[in-house]
Amino acid sequence: YAEGLPSKLNAEGTDPSTALVTLLYSEVGELNEVIELWRHGSTGAMERSRVAARSAQKWRNSIAEIAALATSFTSTIHKPLDFSPLR
Repeated sequence: YAEGLPSKLNAEGTDPSTALVTLLYSEVGELNEVIELWRHGSTGAMERSRVAARSAQKWRNSIAEIAALATSFTSTIHKPLDFSPLR
């Protein structure tokens, strides 16, 4: 994961409004859960960046290794509240 992430972050075609906000992992509850929190300027920017990430070979290699171990993958879209510091 750590080896492939830089290629995902720097993939050609990634929308300029896309930014990795944080990476989190669980110590209690669902064990071995990893959460990537991204910020995108729009849903179109999100899609362009996802397509670009798929062309990053080191990221694809990392995901292939992770997929063999994973029990699930989930994607959700959240919007910040009016008073959120992420606005």
